[in-house]
Order: sequence, then C-alpha cells, then structure tokens
Amino acid sequence: MRRLIPLALVTAFTALPALVSVVVTASPAHAQAGPCRAADRVNLRGADFTNGRRFPASFRCADLTGAKLDGVDLTQKDLTGAILRKASMKQTDLGQVTAKYVDFRQADLRGADLVQMHGDYADLRGANLIDVGATQVRFPRANLSGAKLTRAYLGQADLTLAKLVDADLVDAELGQANARRADFTRAKLHEAQMISIEAPNAVFRDADLREVRFSSAEMDGAVLTGADVQDADFTFADDLDLTGSRGTPKNVPDDAKGFASPSPSPSRGATAQWPAAFDPPSAQSGLPTISLGLFLVVVGSLGLLVTLALWAAAARRPGPYRT
Repeated sequence: MRRLIPLALVTAFTALPALVSVVVTASPAHAQAGPCRAADRVNLRGADFTNGRRFPASFRCADLTGAKLDGVDLTQKDLTGAILRKASMKQTDLGQVTAKYVDFRQADLRGADLVQMHGDYADLRGANLIDVGATQVRFPRANLSGAKLTRAYLGQADLTLAKLVDADLVDAELGQANARRADFTRAKLHEAQMISIEAPNAVFRDADLREVRFSSAEMDGAVLTGADVQDADFTFADDLDLTGSRGTPKNVPDDAKGFASPSPSPSRGATAQWPAAFDPPSAQSGLPTISLGLFLVVVGSLGLLVTLALWAAAARRPGPYRT
C-alpha cells in the first residue's frame, strides 16, 4: 500500500502540466467563442423588421442572417452573440446597444448610429460602415479587417487591440480614440483625423497615412515600417518613430526617431554656378582675381580721366589770331 502512494503522487504530478495546459488553452477559445450555444439560437434568418413587424422578446443569440433592419430603432437592445451576417441595417439606431460577440460580417451599416455601442469581440470583417456616427463606440478586440469606414466618425472610440487590417478609413475621424496595440496594417487612412489619438504599440505597417493629422498623438512603440507618411502632420506627436516609413511628413518633432530633416544638396558631379560679377577667388592662383564688374568700373574711370585731360588741354590752347 505504501508503495502505491508514491506511485500515485508521481503519476499525478506527471499529468498536472498537461491538465494545466488544457485548461489554459481552453479558456481563450471559450472566450472567443462567445456566450451562445446552438440550442440558444432563435431563427430569425431573413426576417423583415422594416414593415412594422414586432420585435421578439430578446435578440440575444438570435440568428438574424440576412435580416432587414433599415432605419429600425434598436436603442439599448441586447444583441449579445447575435448573428447579423449580411444583414441590411442602413440608418439603424444602435445607440448604447450591447453587441458583444456579434457577427456583423458583410453587414450593411451605412449611416447607422453606433454611439456608445458596446461591441467587444464583435466581428465586422467586410462590413460597410461608411458615414456611421460612432462617438465613444467600444470595439476592444473587435475584428474590423477589410471593413469600409470611409468618413466614419469614431471620436473617443475604444479600439484597444482591435484588428483593422486592410480597413478603409479614408477621411475618417478618430480624434482622442484609444487605439492601444490596434493593428492598422495596410489600412487606408488618407486624410484621416487622428488628433490626440492614443496609439502606443499600434501597428501601421504598410498603411496609407498620407495627409493624416497625428497632432498631439501618443505614438510610443507604434510601428510605421513601410507606411506612406507623405504630408502627414505630426505636430507635438509624442515618442514618434518613423523608422522604415516612406515619404516626407510635416511638423516632425525634434526628438522623433528614424527621420532626418531634408536639406538641399547639389547633385553628384554638379558644379555651383556663380554670376560673373561675383566669381569667387581662385584657390589655385596666388594672385587676386579681379571681377568683371570691378574691371568695368576701372576702365570707365580711366576713360573719364582721359576725357577730362583732353578737355583741359583744349581749353588752354590760344585761339586763332585776328586783326
């Protein structure tokens, strides 16, 4: 019996690391999967709520794939875990909606109101979010890869750890947004407003940042390798590192890394052209060099002196004798 106890302990300690590994691995997977099970799904696929159809008691975990919700008021509704893939939600009011783990893939949300919506872990890949108003929207760890956010207003948005790979954010407004560790790889941000944005450790690799305003932005650890920063404005940007970026930005802080202020320099093999009257002294001759202007002044002065001398001599000559 005593021999079996040590054997059991050894077996338990041997199996413990594998058990811990399974638990640790399973936890994130469970978190990503969301709170809904197949049995929780309410089938509302293709439902049309634009014709006055009454809402169900709850949209939580509902399957609304391809549903029509254009212009519908869903203020403060609970959509946790719902599937709204390819749903039509143009001009829909989603203010203060709980949309955690919602599947918005390829949904049409043009002009929708997302003010203060909570979209933690939401999947918006390929969604159309053109012209949305999304002040203080919460998208931590959300996936917006390939989403169209042209002219979207995302002021004070929470984009912590959000994924915006290949997203279209042309002319979007992200003032005072929190984009810590957000991934903007290859994103189109031409003329976007990112004033006072917090982007520590954010990734802008190969992104289009032309004419983007990063005034007073927090850029500690942000990666801009391969990004096009032509005419981007970095006035008062903190901890900026432009290493590997392309183009010539504006108002780069003096303490920025990876950027050398452009200075004019003559082309290789070119010689400086000086005006003839301002020829520099010859470095090879020990004699002083007289410029053309000085030579003309001297010659003119000598000519004037000769003229005056001839005039004086003519004045002293006696006139012809007369009877």
